[in-house]
Amino acid sequence: MTISMWRQLARPLYALSGGPWIALFALAMQPAIMLAGGLLLIMVTGGLSTHSVTTPLILLLPLVCIAIIPLVGLWYGYVERGRLWVLGFDGVDSGHVRMPLRPFWSWIAVRYREPATWREVLATVVGGIFGLLSIVVLFLQVAVLAAMGWALLYLGVLHERLDEGNFAPLDAEVPELGPEDWWMVALAILAALIVFGYLNGLLAAISASASKALLAPRPEEIQRQVVRLASSRDRIMESFEGERRRIERDLHDGVQQELVNLSLRLGMVELDLKGLEQQGADAAGAREQLTLAQEQARHALQTLRSTVRGIYPAVLEDHGLRAALEELANNCILPVELDYDAAHPFPRSAERTAYYAANEAIANALKHAEATRLRITARSAEGTLRLEIADDGRGGADAARGSGIAGLNERAEALGGAVEVDSPPGGPTTLRLRLPLNQDERASTLRF
Repeated sequence: MTISMWRQLARPLYALSGGPWIALFALAMQPAIMLAGGLLLIMVTGGLSTHSVTTPLILLLPLVCIAIIPLVGLWYGYVERGRLWVLGFDGVDSGHVRMPLRPFWSWIAVRYREPATWREVLATVVGGIFGLLSIVVLFLQVAVLAAMGWALLYLGVLHERLDEGNFAPLDAEVPELGPEDWWMVALAILAALIVFGYLNGLLAAISASASKALLAPRPEEIQRQVVRLASSRDRIMESFEGERRRIERDLHDGVQQELVNLSLRLGMVELDLKGLEQQGADAAGAREQLTLAQEQARHALQTLRSTVRGIYPAVLEDHGLRAALEELANNCILPVELDYDAAHPFPRSAERTAYYAANEAIANALKHAEATRLRITARSAEGTLRLEIADDGRGGADAARGSGIAGLNERAEALGGAVEVDSPPGGPTTLRLRLPLNQDERASTLRF
């Protein structure tokens, strides 16, 4: 993390640090930026005027300049944020809505209507004032240091040569300094460098603070970006869930039906074998292989159904969260107590996230916790869905290392919620999920 120029100025050893050099560089950058912006404006308007100098075009040049000024402001805002970063004022985000450059005229129309664009134009004007002030200050500093350097050179080298010459006497009283007084001039140069370092730092900090105040996004712009981010995450989640539904349908209507047909055909083969056995044929080996094939087909079908249920449970889509949790509890090999007292219906995204949280917690309890029973509690109050899954296992679960919990936490955060895992060594393990159901609460949760 960089240190701002204000904090550097407050340090006792500021003069011996790199702060004065950073301030000098930043002050020199400001007039250079303004010069580049002015040249850009002149090149554009000059290029228009050189094609065909006609009276209507000359009259339109001021309007063209006015129309281009916001573009110069946009460019200045981009470059000025880099100068602010040099001075330690990082984190100055843009207040503009992010959008592609094409179509260009749509981009122009949006940018010209944004308040952030006109604040950048104002920042350009303020930057021009500070740029002129920087030129004056730096010029005076160079002049003072040049005069002091000449005095030091005079005392050290040119004193005797100048004394030998014939010069007209001056009426003004000039202090007499000899070569032995060189240290006084050197000390004055050192003092001037220190004063100039603090002066440059102060001027750079003031100009940077003014630019930051103008370029920083306003609360309503930040809120707009948050809402846009939430909408974007919603679209991503909906697209993801749509893809899961498609995969579930493909497996259900494709592979699962093929396995069912295979089981039926094996059943028909079993009937044929019975007919052969009744005729006295020896079909013991074939029956053994048929029994094995039927067992494998049943196992494959059961595994596929379990996979399809995990990808996207149809009961959740058809009957809601309560029915889906009841199915989870009934299919679990451990006894599961379900305590459900929540309003219905919920948003589909919240129901899906709650279901996957319960599914993940049950899977972890079966694989790692050595649990003997589980309890699922669901509550909804004050616009929030709360789900708690507890087991009596050995505990010690690390939420940071588990990819399933990490993915679940990403799902919850996409909805403005959160996942907490409490799993001390020795148990029990409790997973808590909180999902805001109110859109305004969700936006504020995403923001802060």
